[in-house]
Amino acid sequence: MINASLVVVGSGIKFMSHLTTESKSYIEQSQKVLYLVNEPAIKEWIHKINPQAESLDHIYNQHDFRLHSYHAITNYILDTVRLKKHVCVVLYGHPTVFAKPALDAVIIAKQEGYYAKILPGISAEDCLFADLLINPGSHGCLSFEATDFLLHKKSVDPSCHLILWQASIIGALNHPESHDNTKGSQLLLNYLSRYYDLNHPVTVYTAAQYPGLDPTIEKSILKNLPNIKQSRTSLLYIPPTKNKACDETILEALEIKISDLTTLLNQY
Repeated sequence: MINASLVVVGSGIKFMSHLTTESKSYIEQSQKVLYLVNEPAIKEWIHKINPQAESLDHIYNQHDFRLHSYHAITNYILDTVRLKKHVCVVLYGHPTVFAKPALDAVIIAKQEGYYAKILPGISAEDCLFADLLINPGSHGCLSFEATDFLLHKKSVDPSCHLILWQASIIGALNHPESHDNTKGSQLLLNYLSRYYDLNHPVTVYTAAQYPGLDPTIEKSILKNLPNIKQSRTSLLYIPPTKNKACDETILEALEIKISDLTTLLNQY
C-alpha cells in the first residue's frame, strides 16, 4: 500500500464560514498543505493551523497563459504526493468548479494507485441560488463559461435559468489584471439577443467574501450589458422567460392529468 494520499478541499466563498469540519480536519492533519486562495486572511489561517502549508501563487503567476499555469500546478501537486506525503490542497470556492489543476491531479493520482478524493465546497453559483432566491429545479438551469458559450455556440433554452461565468474576461487566455472586455460584451449581447428580448432582465451577481457583508447585485436589462461593470468573480444571471408547453404524448404515457400538472411541477 502506498503511504501517500491526496485530498482536495474547497475554502468556499465567504471567509471561514464555508469551510466544513471535514475540510478543516484535513488541512490541520495533512503532512503537506498546498493552497491557491484569493483572500489573505484565509492564507494566514491555513499557515497557523498547519505550518507545512505552501502557497501555489508563485506557480500560477509565473506563466503567461492560464492553461500553462494549470498544468504546472497539477504537476507540482503530483510531485509532492510522489514524495510519499499525505497532501491536502485547498482551493477557493468549490474545488472542481473552474478549478482544473487539482481535479486533474486527483484523476492522475488515482490512476497511479494513490488514495485521492475531493471534498465538496460552496461555489459562487451556490451563493447565487441563495441570495437571488432561485430554485434551479423550478425551471432547470444552464451554466456555462462565457467564452466557451460563445465559441461553441451553446444552445440556450430561454425557459431555463441561465448562468454565465467569467463574462468579464471573454477571450482572455492570460492572467488579465485589466482586460478590455468591450468587444467580448458586445459579442455576448449579440448572441443572447437571438434568444431574449433586449429588455429582458439580467443580473450581475458577486458573492460576499466576508460574514456580515451583503453580496453585490446589479439588476439591469440585456441591452445594457456592455455598460454593466463586472469583476472576474461576478456571475451573469438571466432568468427564464416563460414555461415551455408540455408534451401531451408524454403526459398521456405517464397518466398525468393536466389538472395535476401544476402540483407535480411545484414539488420541485
